[in-house]
Amino acid sequence: MARLTRLPQGIGGGAAWAVVSGAIAIGLPLVMFILFARQLSPLVVGQFALAVALGELLKMFGLPGLYEAMLQRGDETGQDQRAAMGVFLVSGALLIPIHLALLHWFLDATGGLPSAGGMALLALTALRIPLDLALLQPQAELARRRAFARLAQRNIMANAGAAMLGLAGIAAGQPLLGLALYTLGLSACAALATIIGTSALRAPAWDPARIMAMRGEALPASAARGTSVALMQMDQLALGAWLGPIAFAHYNVGKRIEMAFVSVANTFSQILFQPYFAGRRLPGESAVALRQAMGLVTITCGAGAAVFIATADIVVAWLLGPAWAPAVPAAMLLALAGHGRALASACSALLSVSGGNAALFRLFLASAVVGLAMVALAAPFGALAVAAAVTLRVLGTLVLLARLTRHQAGPGWVAALLEAALGFGAMLAAAMLGRWAMPADAGMGALLMASAAVAAVALVVLLRLAPRARLAAP
Repeated sequence: MARLTRLPQGIGGGAAWAVVSGAIAIGLPLVMFILFARQLSPLVVGQFALAVALGELLKMFGLPGLYEAMLQRGDETGQDQRAAMGVFLVSGALLIPIHLALLHWFLDATGGLPSAGGMALLALTALRIPLDLALLQPQAELARRRAFARLAQRNIMANAGAAMLGLAGIAAGQPLLGLALYTLGLSACAALATIIGTSALRAPAWDPARIMAMRGEALPASAARGTSVALMQMDQLALGAWLGPIAFAHYNVGKRIEMAFVSVANTFSQILFQPYFAGRRLPGESAVALRQAMGLVTITCGAGAAVFIATADIVVAWLLGPAWAPAVPAAMLLALAGHGRALASACSALLSVSGGNAALFRLFLASAVVGLAMVALAAPFGALAVAAAVTLRVLGTLVLLARLTRHQAGPGWVAALLEAALGFGAMLAAAMLGRWAMPADAGMGALLMASAAVAAVALVVLLRLAPRARLAAP
């Protein structure tokens, strides 16, 4: 581990590590989802998905926006971090019984309450709340040090360690236990990888004055985080309420694809974008940094979305079987939405560390209200209509988020957004041409051809991005 952390710490090294970490953040969760879906019933997988989603929503009340406040203040004494750690531990412990009570009530009300043993395994997911909240403190210290490599290594080890725990459960003939260990392991392994060998962990302290000093930024940042999580869940809930479990299951395939891109976006934001933007205050510097960030998202998430959209029927049939063919149209749209969310995360990262969290919250709240209305109107017409509504809302929010960065990046936000759109359009066109160039029954050959075509375009975009990266590197 010590040797790994001495790898390049600048923007180039951070970007390389973020790409590796992002690829693992996409690949391993999807592989594990497929394995557990084949071993367990949809009801069981859904119970754990609900428990995780509920925990993500509850974490908003643990004041996670203290992370952005710590980054913005840049306190080198560690006192901000000690005060924040105290808040994280206390609030996380208080949220555990609330999570368990709400989860039990919801499952009981919907007729999905598991056995006592199953509920005990589900209860393990509540431990993720204090773990994830407490992890924000050493993460903030690593971001302050601009330790891009270690931040990326942390995500790699979290996904790899959790996957090993899950696979051990499957190998032992206990897939339910494996799913519980995998779910908790994502947080536990991330915590271990963040604190071991880094000296980044700070002892908690009760310091009301420090908390009050950070409150002005922490409250809107926490609200923005919570609203963003709510936006990820409301479409699934509305569709399930209207059309039942089959439509929900088909839609969830596309949602998994969308969330895979969101995972990559979160990886980039935490490892690279937020600490990178925090060190660039002048409009010219922020404009260049924003173009770099959106370019990096385009050649990673954009490339993956383009290939999937062009070959979704092949991919879904190969992974899940022909019975899941109705999921393909919605999945294609949600892949586009996932890429839009990833681009939006670059704008959000800039705003979150430059005093823009209040504006972020207002935009996310308005987007949530409008999005909920759109989803409610679309739900009676099926999964494809909901996916279209979600995609339109995401793309609209992306444009508004990019425009919000004009105070930090000046008019450069227009060029950054335009370059990202043109780059993705070129990749999608290349993927479609690669797919159509193969015979109708080419199967995996068509997938490989589309991937090769997109890779060629991504290389061109990367070469255009590289000179800017060298100029702006610290």
